[in-house]
Amino acid sequence: MSRKKESPLYRYWGYLLLAGAVVLLFARDVGPLAVSGAFALCFVWMLLAAPTWCGAKNRGERYCRNNSSGLLGGCRQVRQHQWQRFKSLTRLDTLSTAARGWFTGAPQQIATCALAVSAIGVVAGLLK
Repeated sequence: MSRKKESPLYRYWGYLLLAGAVVLLFARDVGPLAVSGAFALCFVWMLLAAPTWCGAKNRGERYCRNNSSGLLGGCRQVRQHQWQRFKSLTRLDTLSTAARGWFTGAPQQIATCALAVSAIGVVAGLLK
């Protein structure tokens, strides 16, 4: 593995961008397009690239704790987990099944809260 990918700055740049986007929200000289764009980029990063656990439901009542990329992706070791995460979002039975596993551990809780902040920030940026 390269040193670049091991760097915490490389792995967590979306959180830094989120903090910068919040600061941009209160800046007077920045337009709404730049603020909304920064929050939208954070939103996409949380869904697709934030370092989290898999969170797919295993046999029994446990959740998978393998490493995953983003809230939508499952772990790379078990292909069934990737399908389980994708199907839970496309079925839209209930909100609880769609977001199952998003609150199973600290990485998911932080990424989910940051996802909510970035979604609200996109709207706030457009209303700026």
